[in-house]
Amino acid sequence: MDPEVTSILKDAEEGRPITRWEAKLLLSLPERSLGAALLRSAANSISRRRFGNAGLLLGQIGVDMAPCDGDCAFCFFARSHTRVEPSILSAEEVLDRCRRYLAGGAQGVFLMTMHRFGFDWFCDLCERLRAAMPAGFEILANVGDISLIQLAELREAGVTGAYHVCRLREGIDSHMKPESRRRTIERILEAGLGWYTMCEPVGPEHTPEELVEQIWLGVDLPCTQHGAMQRFPVPGSPLHRHGRVTLERLAQIVAVVVLATLENAELKSVAVNVSNSVGLFSGANAFFPEAGEPEAGEATAVMQTGEGGFTTALWRQSSEITTADCRGMLMEAGFSHLMDARGAPVRAL
Repeated sequence: MDPEVTSILKDAEEGRPITRWEAKLLLSLPERSLGAALLRSAANSISRRRFGNAGLLLGQIGVDMAPCDGDCAFCFFARSHTRVEPSILSAEEVLDRCRRYLAGGAQGVFLMTMHRFGFDWFCDLCERLRAAMPAGFEILANVGDISLIQLAELREAGVTGAYHVCRLREGIDSHMKPESRRRTIERILEAGLGWYTMCEPVGPEHTPEELVEQIWLGVDLPCTQHGAMQRFPVPGSPLHRHGRVTLERLAQIVAVVVLATLENAELKSVAVNVSNSVGLFSGANAFFPEAGEPEAGEATAVMQTGEGGFTTALWRQSSEITTADCRGMLMEAGFSHLMDARGAPVRAL
């Protein structure tokens, strides 16, 4: 066991956040090494104390989909290789899904669009949801690069936060400009919205140096939520050949995020996506269920077909992970209760 790694983890246990150099060292550990296992264990212990052994569920709904001009090399919707047809969910369907999320313990929902989307329609949707859902239910935007004025309009419509990332190899594996992505993040904060981010989309080819650089944007700026998300190898996409990282590697990155953000006073949760128990034992306490609570007599697993909205289950070609599934994983991992997006306990598990 490297004594330097032992020293870093001991300091983190005592409340000192890791440096960039230390993060690179920890991310360079082989994912099945003793050092990586101890890293994940330390992050788990630290995170449980920090967040009071509470978990957070935030749903996600793809409210519109179409061939996307962003044309990202990793994305299911990239115009150059997608087969999807344009479609938009009705406000009634979105509201029904939100109610099922709420019934399952989710404390909010991310409304996801393509990079380019109808802003007025989206703003109206948010306003209708805000009027229909309980005040404590968070309406969160996951949209393309937009202006400060538009973000202010979304806040006025009831949006409380936004997910946005300057992603790994932005401008290389995507048609987006890193500076544009960063400016939108700065606007989110200027508009007074909570900023949700992750280290993503993580593939096997990404180096420790790249991961550290991406993670540190959420260290240098006050994010409400940080975490890590693995990239799914979409068939037909240019990056399909790389495959995907293991859950052990993904959890190792989550653990580094936990230790890097120890002094971020705004941070209320650390997420892992796709939802999995390995991440929960490595410092994550937040999941993104893909479907709300199953109704009585309904199977918990619902196959995502792309007919009427989307979640990440669409490109995995798998059943959606429900709020019931997420609560089950949290209980099995020893979490005691659910919390809201601000960290307050709301429901025993």
